Amino acid sequence: MAKRVSELFDKEVYTLEGKFLGYADDFIFDDQLGSIVAIILAAEKGGKVKTVPYENVRACADIYLVEL
Repeated sequence: MAKRVSELFDKEVYTLEGKFLGYADDFIFDDQLGSIVAIILAAEKGGKVKTVPYENVRACADIYLVEL
């Protein structure tokens, strides 16, 4: 299903087990493939930036569910 890019930002990201990972802060887009390849999660204060491969996304509605 097609979505506006602006709808993808700031959603909560959880594992399938229910662990909160962070908020979708940015995305890595592959212009040769024409698709998103990773979600960049907002870094916690003093924390490292985390990325999740988009192929690990299992659902995207009000939140992202990802398999790690």
